[in-house]
Amino acid sequence: MKKFIREKYRDVEESIYAVDYSEIYDDFINFGVGDPDLATDETIIKEAYDSQMAGHTHYADPQGYIGLRKAIADFYKEDFGVACDPDEVMITMSGTEGMFLILQALLEEGDEVIVPSPYFSVYPDQVDMAGGKTVFYDTKFENDFDIIPSELEKLINEKTKAIIINTPNNPTGAVYSDEILKEIYDLAVKHDILVICDDIYTIYSYESAFTPMIKWDKNFDRVISISSMSKDYVMTGWRLGAIVAHKDLIKSMTSIHTNTVYAIPTICQYAGVVGIENRKRICPPLAEEYKERMYLAYDRLKNLNHVEVMRPKGTFYIFPKISVPGMTTDEVVKEILEKAHVNLIDGKAFGDAGDGFIRIAVTVNKDRINEAFDRIEKLEIFQK
Repeated sequence: MKKFIREKYRDVEESIYAVDYSEIYDDFINFGVGDPDLATDETIIKEAYDSQMAGHTHYADPQGYIGLRKAIADFYKEDFGVACDPDEVMITMSGTEGMFLILQALLEEGDEVIVPSPYFSVYPDQVDMAGGKTVFYDTKFENDFDIIPSELEKLINEKTKAIIINTPNNPTGAVYSDEILKEIYDLAVKHDILVICDDIYTIYSYESAFTPMIKWDKNFDRVISISSMSKDYVMTGWRLGAIVAHKDLIKSMTSIHTNTVYAIPTICQYAGVVGIENRKRICPPLAEEYKERMYLAYDRLKNLNHVEVMRPKGTFYIFPKISVPGMTTDEVVKEILEKAHVNLIDGKAFGDAGDGFIRIAVTVNKDRINEAFDRIEKLEIFQK
């Protein structure tokens, strides 16, 4: 069979999340996967059931249920001051599909996309699938993984089609300031390119309110905003995302979407409306809970030998620098897994700029966080 598979997909690497270590270790603690442990709000679940009992069990509009598109347009207006028409909104099968559709609709063969590194691991693959080339901009731990726009600009050339911006950032936890975002937007205008904003962790910005770059782009000529209910509403299993963009792009992406999944399940879309309508009640406690967990993990990491860590600014990921003498990061991760039964992700999974770091997802409760660090700090490698 392998000879029939398209060459670019013939030798794909196994996912870093492929092994279920809970089947190996009874006391396993998973800091690896970015899947919040808290359950979706009951009012959202109830609406999912009620919508289906009311007969909404048929195909939805491929662009998305109009009720949800109106709710998202209202949300962008009320919370961010972004004037948005439902025709400029598309509902997607998660933010991940949203990014895929955007790149498929935009990229010609050989077009370049600038991606700050470390990065969410799917970006380069999705750029490649669309025929593009990823150009990496390495952010630095010493600079809190921030972007320096003047340095970013040096990577822009005649082949550049877009820049991908993810803030608050997975995996580093960095949050780019409004000033930096405005400078990047100005670069896009200056060089006639686009900015694709992966706006997935909007409620998890701990030192300042989240500002979407699209607020500066009144006609949506430069900026595309991806949103998702996965993290902000702890709805990862519902696979519900959205894109706010120019109508021309929405039309093209809807065509691609129609020929892949056709439309998003109505059960998810009706539930999504209720979630957005109740966001003022649902989201703040989630943000506060994960903020407390982030600061707890940060305090525990500060006390470990051979570890340097940035104070958390956003998301629910911490990205500490690990420098155990005589050991690679991969060996440290393996040691922690086998002896402490705690799973971490080697930073190399998020690009070369992640080498020497690990990603910790604080998607377990505070007792489990403390238990994990109690085990880790007793390991001999952190006693030296």
